Amino acid sequence: FVDSLSDAALAAGLGSSVVIVFIHPSSHAAQARSLVGGHGLAILVGSALSLILFAAPVTDFLDDLGLLRDLSLALSVGILILIMAVTDTEHPPAAGTVLGFSTRGWDLSTTVIIIAAVVLLAVIKRLLTPYLRDLI
Repeated sequence: FVDSLSDAALAAGLGSSVVIVFIHPSSHAAQARSLVGGHGLAILVGSALSLILFAAPVTDFLDDLGLLRDLSLALSVGILILIMAVTDTEHPPAAGTVLGFSTRGWDLSTTVIIIAAVVLLAVIKRLLTPYLRDLI
C-alpha cells in the first residue's frame, strides 16, 4: 500500500527496474553495475538533497515557494543523470529513487529496503541470465 508521493516514486523506480531487467536483459541499463550503481547514486543524491530540504530554515522558506522546491527536485534528477553518465552507471528508473529520497526525511529502514531490493534483483538476474531473452 502506497501512502505517500515519495513511496509511489520509490515503487515506480523499483518497478521500472524490474521491467528493464526482465524485458531487455542485455541492455546496458539492466547490467548489475548500472542497476546497483544507479540506485546507489540516487540514494546518495536524494539523501543529500533531503538533508538540505528538510533543514528547519530551508523547509520554512521552501514552503512559501513551492516552485523553488519543484525546481530543486528537478535539479536532483539532473545531477543524478550527470553523475550516472560520468560513472557509466546509467539506469533511468533511478530517477524515481532520487525523487523518493528527496521528498522525505532520511530514513535508515527505507534505505536498507531499497538497497536490499536492488541487490536481490541483481542476484536474481544473474541466476536467471541463461534463461533470459530480450523481448523487445
